Amino acid sequence: MYDLAVFAALDFERRAVTDALRSVVPAGRGAWRGATADGASCFVVQTGIGPGRARSAAEAVPRAGIYLMCGCAGALVPSLVPGDLVVADRILPIDGHGTLLGSMAAETAGLVAWASTRGFSLQLGAVASSASVLDSAAAKRAAARAGAVVVEMESSAVAAVARERSIPFVGIRVVLDVAGQAVPAALLPVGGIVDEESGRIRPARAVARLAPRPWLWPACARLARQQRLAERQLRALLVELFGEGGPGALGMPSAARRTATS
Repeated sequence: MYDLAVFAALDFERRAVTDALRSVVPAGRGAWRGATADGASCFVVQTGIGPGRARSAAEAVPRAGIYLMCGCAGALVPSLVPGDLVVADRILPIDGHGTLLGSMAAETAGLVAWASTRGFSLQLGAVASSASVLDSAAAKRAAARAGAVVVEMESSAVAAVARERSIPFVGIRVVLDVAGQAVPAALLPVGGIVDEESGRIRPARAVARLAPRPWLWPACARLARQQRLAERQLRALLVELFGEGGPGALGMPSAARRTATS
């Protein structure tokens, strides 16, 4: 059994995870094995976009002591800006209209307090997890009224599997786009120029969709800048979290304690 299983939907999110670990080796398609600085074993999975892929990935991973979902999200409240970090205190499954479908608890342990000692400001709040892209302002307002501060598409699926297996679930999200920011349909992760499995840009489709629409170029440039900022912030946090003493913030025992009880 692994100490920790880490899930990330997109390629750049997964790189932030594996770059922060030690002794990383491939463990199959879309999977890697590694370790934290103090020896906690980790299994990393790149799920691809959406709850269906996330659910399949979570069901297929080896058993672990903790499930950690991390990656980017869209802000639902005006106080959050690109690069801000959010720790889920609960996961709120919603439909494509922003209607609340339930609630699942998420572990926070000492993560927020630990982060502040390392120079990171983490906001504690509810993470909405949608079955589809929220492409209307009304749907996003509905999700915000349900109490969520950010929205994404994978956490509810992974959290549900964790709950079924009685495994603690932790969710960390970094803000990519701000509340009210219009993302053109061509740039959306479903049906747009982004590959839903890897999160990479599809070059041929990007040229076909964007070349004749120069009015979309500023939005593309803005989103690219925001992604670079989000990736830097997530990577910096994970480097500390997977460093010496960091896993304790997730509720994991120290290396010395694991050795003593093994």
